[in-house]
Amino acid sequence: MNGSASPTHVADNLTPRLDYSIGGDEIELHHPHDPILILSGGNGSDTSTPTSPPSEENRFSLLRRRVSFYSSPLNSTVNTSSPIASSSRGKVPVVKIINTSRCDINGKFGYVHAYYRTRERYSVTLLAGEKRHPALVYFGVLGPEDIKDAKIAPNQEDQEPNDGQDSEQTLFLPATAVAHLTSLDIVSLFLQYVALHFFASPGLARAVEHVMVFLQNQVLRLENFSIFFMLMLPITAERLCSMLLGRWKTLGVHAPSGASRVTLALSNLFAVFSDHQGEFFTLSLLLVGTSTIARFLLSEYRLVKEKAEAMLSHQSGDIRNKKSFSTMEMFEYRIDYYFSTSKWAKVALLLSFTFMLIAVGAGLLMVFMEDRSISNAVWIAWTYVADPGTHADCPETFFIRLISFAVTLGGMLIFALMIGIISDYIAEKVDDLKKGKSRIIDIDHTVMLGWNDKSLSIIQQVALANESEGGGTVVVLANNDKEELEATLASAVASNENPLRLLGTEVIFRSGNPLLECELRRVSTQTARSIVSLSLEELDPDEADATQVRQVMALKAFDEFVGSKAHVVVEVQDIDNQELFPLVAPDFAEVVVTHDIIGRLMIQCARCPGLASVLEAMMGFEGSEFYFEEWPELTGKTFYDITCRFDDAVPLGIKSSIDGKVYVNPENDHVVEEGDKILVLAEDNDSYEVNGDRVARGTGRVPAVLVETKKVERIMFCGWRRDMADMIIQLDEYVEKGSELWLFNMVPVKERATLLKDKGNKEDLELENLNICNIVGNPVIRRDLSNIKAVDVNGKATGQTITLDQFDSILILADAVAIDNGANMMSCDSRSLSSLLIIQDIQKKIFEERKKKDPNTKVPCHPISEILDSRTKSLLAVANCKGYIMSNQIISSVIAQVSEEKDINMVLREILTAEGSETYIRSISRFVDLEKENYLSFWDIALRARQLREVVVGYKPEDMDYLEAEELIINPPDKSTKRKWAEGDMIVTFSMD
Repeated sequence: MNGSASPTHVADNLTPRLDYSIGGDEIELHHPHDPILILSGGNGSDTSTPTSPPSEENRFSLLRRRVSFYSSPLNSTVNTSSPIASSSRGKVPVVKIINTSRCDINGKFGYVHAYYRTRERYSVTLLAGEKRHPALVYFGVLGPEDIKDAKIAPNQEDQEPNDGQDSEQTLFLPATAVAHLTSLDIVSLFLQYVALHFFASPGLARAVEHVMVFLQNQVLRLENFSIFFMLMLPITAERLCSMLLGRWKTLGVHAPSGASRVTLALSNLFAVFSDHQGEFFTLSLLLVGTSTIARFLLSEYRLVKEKAEAMLSHQSGDIRNKKSFSTMEMFEYRIDYYFSTSKWAKVALLLSFTFMLIAVGAGLLMVFMEDRSISNAVWIAWTYVADPGTHADCPETFFIRLISFAVTLGGMLIFALMIGIISDYIAEKVDDLKKGKSRIIDIDHTVMLGWNDKSLSIIQQVALANESEGGGTVVVLANNDKEELEATLASAVASNENPLRLLGTEVIFRSGNPLLECELRRVSTQTARSIVSLSLEELDPDEADATQVRQVMALKAFDEFVGSKAHVVVEVQDIDNQELFPLVAPDFAEVVVTHDIIGRLMIQCARCPGLASVLEAMMGFEGSEFYFEEWPELTGKTFYDITCRFDDAVPLGIKSSIDGKVYVNPENDHVVEEGDKILVLAEDNDSYEVNGDRVARGTGRVPAVLVETKKVERIMFCGWRRDMADMIIQLDEYVEKGSELWLFNMVPVKERATLLKDKGNKEDLELENLNICNIVGNPVIRRDLSNIKAVDVNGKATGQTITLDQFDSILILADAVAIDNGANMMSCDSRSLSSLLIIQDIQKKIFEERKKKDPNTKVPCHPISEILDSRTKSLLAVANCKGYIMSNQIISSVIAQVSEEKDINMVLREILTAEGSETYIRSISRFVDLEKENYLSFWDIALRARQLREVVVGYKPEDMDYLEAEELIINPPDKSTKRKWAEGDMIVTFSMD
């Protein structure tokens, strides 16, 4: 291995930034991977062979290499007297290790041995520890034989070095992991070299290393300096020197020598600082401000330069040398970026312009004014900026007046900009407040997530519930515009037809996405009493229900909400999706299936005239509603015993403290256990209490109840609902076998089969009692309603005909076809009223014709119409409509009641289904034999009803309709007062059948 081996030039393989770091001659080393380029002594000879002393020119060249960034001289023998004049010397590449995955070696120094061409790696020995210190290597105290590894193992990459010890391990680093030494690195190595070689103090060398690392990383970075700083530095130095010299002159007079002179010098220094506090403060402020501005400008310059180079690299061909963007375009882009990403950008820009104007103006004034005080110059410049009239009193010299005029003009511009920024900020804040972006700070409020056509009715019911407490707060969070929602509420409050009454309740709107946690926090859901999540009716039912599932998951994932006392009420459109919520959040939310409830209500009301008025009064907060309360004095009593224990309430059931179930209309011997709550119908939660020790005594037996035989019914549905299949299944549970259901709507028969199966999501209808007859027609056209003929799947007549007076029940539904075609609530109600008037008129004419032939002709049934908009209620009296269902209002009342007390949901599930207790309107003759007795109190009737396991909740006198008897049909007053009962009086009960 010598210099006569075939040389290979290193420049073909090394990256440009290390081409000059190798230096010297190279020799080729046989290696199984690839030739390795290793440094050797001068001229290709062995490093141990002495050479002649260098000439003056060579000595000068060596001196330049010593301070070079790219190489370092190495003495093979230590020569403390003249290291430059050493007889044997080579060039050694000492580099800095950077950008590796090992943070323990980043920033340390290494010695480059060779370069692997195939692997594109440098063989670097880590210089660390006293025996291989980088300062000693760099300045020639250690020679190549001292740092050369005994064996270079190319298959050992990035070995862990032993810091502070001799390590025979070699690192193999890419070109991006090594860098040339900077001037600060050489200064650091020189100081460490002095500490080690001359003072023999490793501790001092380590201290020097730590200090220099801190200076390089934190203090002496280029962005911490600025042109303005360097311009201000001479001014600062000049002012300090003049102040110190002024004090120092007194030092030679009063302090001749010795310690007193030093003491006096220090005292004078402190006096200088105390006498010129304003100067020092002003200078410090100027230095900090100018350096900050320049640092920002320097970072922007670097960014622009990088973007320009990056865009240039993407160009090709003739356009490669063209400028990609102009300076003004980049300036506009960066200004727009900061204005759009930071709300303080405008303020910072204005303050920067103001500072620069004052600094430049003060500097120019200090040059031309006799007063050389920086603080005075800055103050004068500030007065010119702040008050345009101040410059009129400036000295009468041309340059000072020119400077004053320029500074004043700049100040006027700055204050104009400031006024504009302030006005924009205020306008933006006002707009934010109008858009509802501020946070709600409240407790025990009701939060409504989403907005639909039930929202106003829910707000009305919550307001009625909070009336006894002086009002409450309802917070609405929806995607709708806040101003639009406020206008809708204001219009409802000011309406002449059934106006919305807030009754002291405050309604606050916020615009936002209810699915986001930040929006839920903004309306303080974590401190709310209840959360009502409304379904998006503009979406497909399944998609809307999927959104509700995500809403529940968002609330469940909200850490601040978990553990709160608030309960969640979720509106769902499709009953088939009800089971999704227990899967994602069991026992977390109360689910209210609105379409299912409305369908059940309409079926019950169609088969029982007057039930709609009863349910409407029972569901809302206007009048009597459901309440749960624990009464310790009733513990141990049976349900029969507590029947008459509330003068202002009607007990309906018991909520068990053991299993949490609600038993509506329980057995008479059901005992009230400790902790059980009594379910009652009362006007308010504080309007009733247990009366005296009233004992439930028997008041006679009920008459023998004849078994009522069910008869075959004929029912017609006018219109189409999306949940028609569910309604048919529910109706099939109520009617007798052989009953007929006539479907009258505009949907073709073939399409009905697909819709009834919910486009394949449901099975075919399996009905036990009902026979379905299809009619295709428009419910608002008299001709179609006068001539009702059944058709088959192909649209051909089957021969079955019927007239409107032959139906036992007629339901007029809010037509989903019209809704799909863009009809709103008022339009649907208009169609329903039109169908109602036409049907009533046809029934009347048929009845009059048949009555002429047969006086005993049965009066036709009263059609039941579904009404969506509560404002339509005032028109029902004009249409002489005795049967209607305010579907949205009832659903809103249900949601509001569940939001106030979640256990109400279990009660409603039972009274609205065919299983369990339902609401019935019975004749008085079921409980009293009027031929034997007719003077009984309400309690007497209630106790007799318990013999049949029924709960009496109210009554309707024969001479009053349901609207007139509104206060009597639910929780009537004077329950203990006897009254005369007559034939035709109706009793409202909860019964198992």
